[in-house]
Amino acid sequence: MKPFRRFYFDRYEFDFDTLEAKFFYNFDNKEFFEEVVSFKSNVFKLNKNIDKGVINNILFHIHMALGISYYKLYPTKELLVHSWYLDEQAMVFWIKFYKNWLWEFLYKNEISPKKLFNFMNMSGEPHEKVDFDLKNRSLIALWWWKDSLVSIELFEKANLKFNTVVFWKFDKIKKRVSDKIGKKNLFIERKLSENLFKLNDEWYYNWHIPITGITSFILVLAAYLYDYKYIVMSNEKSANIPNTVWKKLDINHQYSKSLEYEIDFDNYIKTFVWTKIKYFSLLRWMYEFKIAKLFSKLAKDYFNIFSSCNNNFKIKPLDSADTKIVEGENTGFSKVILWDKLWCNSCPKCVFVFVILSAFLSSKKLIEIFWEDLYERGDLEELFKELFGISWIKPFECVWDKEELILSAKMALDNYKGDLPYNLYLLKRDVLDKMSSEDFEKLETKLNRISKEDIIPEELREKIKVLN
Repeated sequence: MKPFRRFYFDRYEFDFDTLEAKFFYNFDNKEFFEEVVSFKSNVFKLNKNIDKGVINNILFHIHMALGISYYKLYPTKELLVHSWYLDEQAMVFWIKFYKNWLWEFLYKNEISPKKLFNFMNMSGEPHEKVDFDLKNRSLIALWWWKDSLVSIELFEKANLKFNTVVFWKFDKIKKRVSDKIGKKNLFIERKLSENLFKLNDEWYYNWHIPITGITSFILVLAAYLYDYKYIVMSNEKSANIPNTVWKKLDINHQYSKSLEYEIDFDNYIKTFVWTKIKYFSLLRWMYEFKIAKLFSKLAKDYFNIFSSCNNNFKIKPLDSADTKIVEGENTGFSKVILWDKLWCNSCPKCVFVFVILSAFLSSKKLIEIFWEDLYERGDLEELFKELFGISWIKPFECVWDKEELILSAKMALDNYKGDLPYNLYLLKRDVLDKMSSEDFEKLETKLNRISKEDIIPEELREKIKVLN
């Protein structure tokens, strides 16, 4: 691994015929990167009042956000911005954006944050903000599957106008769910620079970065191009909980799903793009426990086709299929069938979703979804201990609050018939038996509560009954 001294935000381009955007970066004018994002759609109609100045403005902010994917290969002290100009307020935002995004990355790679994140303007041209009007309708991000489907069902029941949007990859899982929803879906394709993978193979740095932050900027341009005023995410209250503290700063794997980021982003867009566009999470004021409860009631049609396992949505996802041995009907013999691998059943996210849903679904229904009872998996004992706070720290995944898991396991325990499976017995002994009935009552009251906050536009909140 050769060291670099500077990271450059070179330039960006946009083809108004193909709606393809290109973003250029480099290290020390030696290693170059070109990322391509396509906003083209055959099913959505373009905004009739497109202003090139608005698009150029939004592209700059996307350019800044996408750069983090390449900068993390070798975080340099200096980041030189050639593509436009950051005033003092914008500079503060981007320093915080990169710092909070990369804190987990620096921690995992044992990189000192000292003297990093020094953005330098190489252009004297200030940004230009142009106000514009958009239609009162919503784009719902189809990304965090269980949660997104609850948002969609709430919109459906309220008869609110919306369509869905997918960023990066439109795999068969997303397509199947999208077809089931039955709404127009905007697919925004992302092509990472091949040089990124080349340097990864040469042992340059790599680790998770919160993709939601990039997605938020991408969706602002999508909303403008296709005339949507509201950008609807499905981030929940639990996303605010950090995993650990390092060098006096919280590490939150879900930072870009947190309320803090959402408020910062909303203020940034109002300052530098448009005052009336609204980016928010419909489920922000719900715990995952409440979302799972709604999901079990509202989204039954999706039980066998959705996935919340992040291994399906990585750059290199799970194998698309596997084999399962099941009992043949009325034969008593086993047969091998081909099935879609929607869950890896070995990661924190799979276990988390399984436990949360176990509060509201029968063991039979859970096995139909996951193909096995994860409470019976002895090899997952340590993972259960981490998720329930028995050992170590919160896993670096999109999971938690542990109180949600405790109440879910208690409800599953109360409904379980027969001998307790290994992990449920473990949780009963080490966690549940140490709590009183009053403790569980307090948890249930807390986790079912929905706060009323101004982050959700009033005109939408009034029409969605569960939020009133």
